[in-house]
Amino acid sequence: MSVVRNTGYNFAAMLVPTLVALVTLPLYIHTMGEERYGVIALVTALIGYFGLFDFGLSAASAQRIAAADPDDIAARRSIFWTAAGINLALGLLGALLLAPIAWVFFGSAEGTSAELRAEINGSIVWIALALPIMLLSGVLRGALQGAGRFAEMNLINVVMGPATQIIPLLVAIYVSPSLIWVLPTLYFVRLLALAMQAIVVAKRVIHGWTPCFDRSRVRDLLSFGGWVTLSAVVDPLLTTIDRFVIGSFLGMKSVSHYTVPYQLAQRSLIVPSALLDAMLPRLAGANEAEALGVSKRGMRAVVALMTPPMIAGIAFIHSFLSLWISRDFADSAALPAQFMLAGCWFNAIGFCCFQHLRARGRPRLIAIAHLIEIPPYLLCLWAGMYFYGLAGAAAAFAVRVAFDDALLAWFGGLWAEFVKLIAIAAPALALAFWVGAGVAGSTTLFSPSVIAAALLILASSLAALAWLYGQRETLRAAFRFRRAVSE
Repeated sequence: MSVVRNTGYNFAAMLVPTLVALVTLPLYIHTMGEERYGVIALVTALIGYFGLFDFGLSAASAQRIAAADPDDIAARRSIFWTAAGINLALGLLGALLLAPIAWVFFGSAEGTSAELRAEINGSIVWIALALPIMLLSGVLRGALQGAGRFAEMNLINVVMGPATQIIPLLVAIYVSPSLIWVLPTLYFVRLLALAMQAIVVAKRVIHGWTPCFDRSRVRDLLSFGGWVTLSAVVDPLLTTIDRFVIGSFLGMKSVSHYTVPYQLAQRSLIVPSALLDAMLPRLAGANEAEALGVSKRGMRAVVALMTPPMIAGIAFIHSFLSLWISRDFADSAALPAQFMLAGCWFNAIGFCCFQHLRARGRPRLIAIAHLIEIPPYLLCLWAGMYFYGLAGAAAAFAVRVAFDDALLAWFGGLWAEFVKLIAIAAPALALAFWVGAGVAGSTTLFSPSVIAAALLILASSLAALAWLYGQRETLRAAFRFRRAVSE
């Protein structure tokens, strides 16, 4: 099975929930209110940060299963059960710590009404129990990814991804918008998704349900996962601290104005995420020279695929938010969204460098890069928020991501390729900011700014298609699995 086919599976599984979110997200805001939605956004961020209790075992299980002999079922079984057993214990421990922290944080948040505080307090147990489910799901996903079972993994995502959005929304509409109803519903839907993942892993990866906890593998998994854990401690801090600062100082409504464009921008990464998840078994099983070649081609393909839609997003995000939610919302969120889209364009390139280092068994370098980023990012975040508010925080995010990509490219031996791609494509993104300012103030469909934006999108699309067509055979050869790796 080829990387191209696996990328297609991944893309479909990411695209369907994204399309569903385009419909459900404004309905959530209108049904539950911006304040409650801000709480849900912070709950998601808080649980994501406590994902550090995974201790890198999800990534370790994926890499170790990918690097193991596909015919050695005993090795796969011991890797999976060892990682799952540790993660279950850590998830329960983390839940005991998460509950009081969530209670204290939400109880002291600025501008939270008494009614909402009561709903949050009544939902603390569900917030905490989401953590062990998330950690077990990570190991299950890692096992499927490492074994190359992308079709089954993504079929579950196609079904359950929309379900986690639609079913709680139906409860909010027809039962109650209270968090006391919505959060438990979300918990049970995710529990069902976990059960479906477990069935596929038992049938397709480890061929049975008999537990096999191998103490001799604990050190190996934790050794790999230790550096991943350090990244897991730092990375959520880098990616979520902005929202907590905004929530503490500007209120939950401002969190919605910041989180919605952030989620939109992150959804734009489904193409590189789909490609790079599929590349993991390929990179893990290749020699160093071959892996570098695959990663460089992946970077070029990602830039070609991502630049035109990012230019379109930056140019027309204000118009989109006005139609999707409201003009007032767009006035507050459009400029932060533009910076976030630019940051995610950099992030797409960085995914290639990140996946290269992790697949080659060098998570230590990823952790070092994240540690280096902390001081300059916190300084940029403070300065950006102090002088420019939400837009300044979003600009700090974009700067931080670009710096992260540069470090990972340097550590992975991909620096020259990174610089070349930035020099080629970044000027077009800068032009998109310029024409986007004019589009936001346009009152007619055929204004000069709209025409300039359309021409810029057309030119970048033609350039990207020409390059992809010219490189089609090279890319197909680079992303082809050897049968022994994928089956």
